[in-house]
Amino acid sequence: MMEKIINPTTARTNLFSLIKNANRDSQPVIIAGSNDSRSAVLIGKKDYDALQETMNLMMNGQIQATLSRKDDESVDLDEMIKEVDHE
Repeated sequence: MMEKIINPTTARTNLFSLIKNANRDSQPVIIAGSNDSRSAVLIGKKDYDALQETMNLMMNGQIQATLSRKDDESVDLDEMIKEVDHE
């Protein structure tokens, strides 16, 4: 995935199409200023929401808990229900 890098003047001129493309293609656009403190990244709202959700899951430990169970023996839900019904 190649990121698009543009300057602020180009971003201002093409803002509507940049927003449309960022949402459609899920591709970030780097708006490069003279240094990092004057630069920004334009991403679609859906991608922003996904990043926020991922950060929240990481911060509350849910991702780590899920990863720690990845090698656990799998359980068939139908078999589990049969076992519970027979108890």
